[in-house]
Amino acid sequence: MSALGIGVQRQGRPLLEDVALTLTAGELLVLLGANGAGKSTLLKCLAGELAPDRGQVLLNGRALERWRPLDAARRRAVLPQASPLSFPFTALEVVLMGRIPHGGAQRGTGSADLTIAAEALAAAEADHLVQRRYTTLSGGERQRVHLARVLAQLWEPLPDDEPQWLLLDEPTASLDLAHQHSVLALARRWVHRSGRRRLGVLVVLHDLNLAAQYADRIAVLKQGRLLLAGTPRDVLQPDAVQDAFGLPVRVLPHPELDCPLIVPRAA
Repeated sequence: MSALGIGVQRQGRPLLEDVALTLTAGELLVLLGANGAGKSTLLKCLAGELAPDRGQVLLNGRALERWRPLDAARRRAVLPQASPLSFPFTALEVVLMGRIPHGGAQRGTGSADLTIAAEALAAAEADHLVQRRYTTLSGGERQRVHLARVLAQLWEPLPDDEPQWLLLDEPTASLDLAHQHSVLALARRWVHRSGRRRLGVLVVLHDLNLAAQYADRIAVLKQGRLLLAGTPRDVLQPDAVQDAFGLPVRVLPHPELDCPLIVPRAA
């Protein structure tokens, strides 16, 4: 999945300028940047929610706008920052919405779609919420239910090993510490698990240490432009972090993990 020279302008102000970025099957790519850097705008372009003013998004080698919506939905699932839903559906019913591209909305109980929805809830550590009304859930619980929904959407691999893509916009924002790690660990397992599946995951994050721990590759946006991209070790350098975020940091070896540890410097 690729963004080719993406430009977006609103009210005379550029939100993205000539952004070129490719997500590869088999990798977890984290998108970083300060507030207003253009992260969510780029994700919306990749998702097809926002048409760029310039450039093009390719989904499996074809321009995104040339895909029929249901065909695109079998190949690409999106978890936005917020998923407003005011109807009193159960958590299971919300997750079953992820099966609509596969014809699952019309099937009865006992179908394969119910099994997939239940397994997706378990994968998102939300199976205990299966019969809870969505409107009674906390913000973190709702986010995990919607994560299960997008997992259910991509649960089955495509024929001929065609790649699939999972786009997650700040999926850890409303989660406690343990669930932040469990969600990103789940994303990594999906990317790297063996078997007949090719999957790429793009995650928008704010936490540099979560990015360092879970990303295969990191891309950094600054004022709508791609500042740099590479491995966590290459990208998370003191000068680059200060340039992107305006914060002086020290970058240390993590005492437990094979990744950088970013520590803000004292003022």
